[in-house]
Amino acid sequence: MKNKKIGILALLLVISIGNYFRIISDGSIRTVEFISILAIGILTGVLLTQVFKFLSDKK
Repeated sequence: MKNKKIGILALLLVISIGNYFRIISDGSIRTVEFISILAIGILTGVLLTQVFKFLSDKK
């Protein structure tokens, strides 16, 4: 079950990073770019938390 959560979070992170690089930037950060950066940060934090929990439970 934990592997499934980690896989889904990793997939969502890859999709959000791909979506961020698809946005054309003109030098200033728009609201959409800010929300994309925020989502990437949140997904990264949650993914790292899940990975650390998985590794600590494995031992």
